[in-house]
Amino acid sequence: MATRTFDKKNIILLKIDEHDLNSFLVDMDIDDDGNPHFMLEELANSIINVIPEYVFAHYEDPMIPQNDTVDKLREAAKSIYKIKEFDLMRRHYLDKDESVVDKIKKLKSPNRGEFGELLLHLLLRDFKGTVPLISKVYFKDSSGVPAHGFDSVHISPNENILWLGESKFYVNSKTGINKLIEDLSNHIQKDYLNEQFNIIKKSLNYNTIPMRDEWIRVLNECSKLSEKIKIINIPLLCIYPHDIYKIYSDMKDSKTFVYHESNIRELKKHFVDNNHHRLKNQLNIILMLFPVENKKQLATILHEKLWHMQSM
Repeated sequence: MATRTFDKKNIILLKIDEHDLNSFLVDMDIDDDGNPHFMLEELANSIINVIPEYVFAHYEDPMIPQNDTVDKLREAAKSIYKIKEFDLMRRHYLDKDESVVDKIKKLKSPNRGEFGELLLHLLLRDFKGTVPLISKVYFKDSSGVPAHGFDSVHISPNENILWLGESKFYVNSKTGINKLIEDLSNHIQKDYLNEQFNIIKKSLNYNTIPMRDEWIRVLNECSKLSEKIKIINIPLLCIYPHDIYKIYSDMKDSKTFVYHESNIRELKKHFVDNNHHRLKNQLNIILMLFPVENKKQLATILHEKLWHMQSM
């Protein structure tokens, strides 16, 4: 079994692995009474493991001295909560602060701050072998760039592929997919990609990752839309609650897979039928579908862990 960077216990199961479609399930266990148990705590730990790299990327030496580790974790957690959307959602989930509900509704994307970006980061790193090209958190904080753009900016280290991903975490899976289609329509167009390439290049001026100069060259040479889309992979992650974890206790059983595949194929069809992007036949899109047991429970435990990380 391959060693993963973040999901070290291999609880995330890759069930469908096709060039334009990936699906995942979370493994199950039993509790002390022998009852089936969704591995919520383990999934949350795997996602939280992403935080330091998500925040710092390769801006700092990955070989952080042991006496600095806790300080770096605290700094990373605090950086996340500098993002308005994350702090509003924390107040909503943990503090039960009703005063933030109207503010959340007014957000450009009300589901920002619910950890979809972190899970996308994990899946790209553990299952696609990517590395982050820039730290979006660092770039927002240090250069005042508005909190918009792609949810992930990764690269394949052994080939010139730029992974520009989007994520949605919705109660209704088809609503999440519709929102991903909206992002695809708004973001994969000439002016927007030109803006994002300029932001990435500007960020690389402060970046110390290996291949920095190579990627500056690649980004500078891609001046045409036709050139840009040839080097871009577009992972679109939809996270949503599903009853599979209530119906089945063994995620590796063939009957479970049949039920899972039926759900996944239906959602893939919904995506294909509703994706009217004029360049869709030229884009390398990977739809990534990740059902979980309960959206509120997962978001709450992640906020709890992240909030406590600030006080370590």
